[in-house]
Amino acid sequence: MILTVYLKLIRWKNLLLITYIFLLIKLLFFPSFYLETKLADFQFFQLLLSILLIAAAGYIINDIVDIKADLINKPQKVIVSKIITIEKATHWYKITNTIGIFLGIVLCLKIGKPTYSFFFIGGALLLYYYSINLKSKPLVGNLIVAFLISLSILILGLFEIDFSSKNPYQNIAINTLILISLFAFIINLIREIVKDIEDINGDNTLNIKTLPILFGIHRIKNLVSFLCLIPIGLIVFLIINYSVIYKITMVYLLIFSLIPLLYVLLKIRSAKKKYEFSKLSKLLKIIMFLGINSLIIFSIFH
Repeated sequence: MILTVYLKLIRWKNLLLITYIFLLIKLLFFPSFYLETKLADFQFFQLLLSILLIAAAGYIINDIVDIKADLINKPQKVIVSKIITIEKATHWYKITNTIGIFLGIVLCLKIGKPTYSFFFIGGALLLYYYSINLKSKPLVGNLIVAFLISLSILILGLFEIDFSSKNPYQNIAINTLILISLFAFIINLIREIVKDIEDINGDNTLNIKTLPILFGIHRIKNLVSFLCLIPIGLIVFLIINYSVIYKITMVYLLIFSLIPLLYVLLKIRSAKKKYEFSKLSKLLKIIMFLGINSLIIFSIFH
């Protein structure tokens, strides 16, 4: 019972996605470009576990702070105060966060990069202040969530890639990671704004000044449409310029990334009901997953 509640509280499905991305890059993407990674297997899993625990702690503190809003926006999903006490959740947050930061710092000391500890300490602090204060700041909160998700991808590259290597494929691999990270950032930024539209009633009741409340749903729909054009434009650019060299990868991006994004672009204009924005939010999560899976196709057929 306790384990089940804890797993729900830390959004185990989201953490599973992070794990999947890390394993995909480590076990398939890096070897396909003959990159000699720097971390031993144990160190890799230590890095992954540290990031997972810090992210899990972020979900816990977010639920603690958002009790009132969640009771209005999604009462059926509320755990803190309904299933477990705030004190219990706070205790879990402290333990989870402390272990995550500790593992990250120990890893940085082991590999002789003590300054890298900043990523773990800074990430944990940013998640805390996001939940306590920054979440209510228009756009700032949205940017922080999107940034931290994309940063986790870049951190893996930073820890694993030997930048002094003469491997001729290394630049392609690095540029691909940057593109995937940028894609994850934009898609998650769009999704966070769509979620703000979805939660507008609860946020308005609690006087939380999100973008839809400050500028109106119609204007924020226009913003979402504009942001959708960025990944759409990026994919179109890649297809035009690399379809001859990476034909199969570009066909995959066309079917599983470009077309779904065009659908979101069209549907956001007509969406009015809470459930419609909820569906778009879930679709954006799927689009990010499918976009990251392009690494599989690229790794096999590059």
